[in-house]
Amino acid sequence: MADQITYTFPLAFYYESKLPVPIDEIVKSLLALEKLAAKVPLLLGELSGTKIDLHSLKVEKIESGSLKELLEMSISFLSEEDKTKFKAWLKGTKMGQATKVAALGGLASLAVLLIASQAITTYDTFTKTDTPSIQANHNVIINIGADATGVSAERLTKAIDASMTGDKKKVVTAALNFVSPAAGENGGGLYLGKDKESGIAFSHQAATDAPAQADFRVRDVEHRYEKTEVVIKVLDRDKVESGWKAILPTVAAEKRLPLYFADGMAPGKAATEESVFADVIVTYAQDFNKGSMIPKSVLIQRIY
Repeated sequence: MADQITYTFPLAFYYESKLPVPIDEIVKSLLALEKLAAKVPLLLGELSGTKIDLHSLKVEKIESGSLKELLEMSISFLSEEDKTKFKAWLKGTKMGQATKVAALGGLASLAVLLIASQAITTYDTFTKTDTPSIQANHNVIINIGADATGVSAERLTKAIDASMTGDKKKVVTAALNFVSPAAGENGGGLYLGKDKESGIAFSHQAATDAPAQADFRVRDVEHRYEKTEVVIKVLDRDKVESGWKAILPTVAAEKRLPLYFADGMAPGKAATEESVFADVIVTYAQDFNKGSMIPKSVLIQRIY
């Protein structure tokens, strides 16, 4: 078997804490880090235009008190050409040069922090919580990452999203477990590097505000559309509370949706005409893993 073509990065994270971190929290954060690290090659490959796999993740040293995790990540390439292309890309970024951030934390550490922060922020947005500490901290981390890798914040965000392909729920769960030692009254920030010197962190407030566990149940979301065409496909003139179905050509043209009328509203023209224009509320089922909204039903509020 031919020797694998690899490249090795240091990983370092520092959890500021007033008290020693319990062993179960350390184990949980390391297992979570392993899951997040598996996404790093996808992110680096997306940014560098190369094909990369995770070769290994090894723990070099763990120090408790304020928890310090020092690790080593090796990535593998399909060819020497890919490795050469990756090294050329890396050399052209701030993280690949002898900058303060590169020396203290390293590109792989920043990549892990970017993925964790984006996963938690995406979940925070999905739940409509929009927690200020989480959203603001993520904007800071994204801007630092964009500057370090030489791409726009928008481009970096898309690359992180691409790296989280597959079961996004598992990435969110890992991210929450990864930052959890930084939460609570005894916690502090989760810093990139061996100590606080880098200043790059998932903040204590954001870690505390993040949920201990994620709730991925499908949620219903309502959207209102004004003067929208409603094509009646099935109707029941004897009642308005059930038995009606319609399609909305400009909103949901491929699926017949259950159609309802607002309380006290008569079907009016909908009972005699093939289509009407109306103000409607469409209820969608929102699934986190699919990242899409599926229309479930239509409520007519006003017919023109």
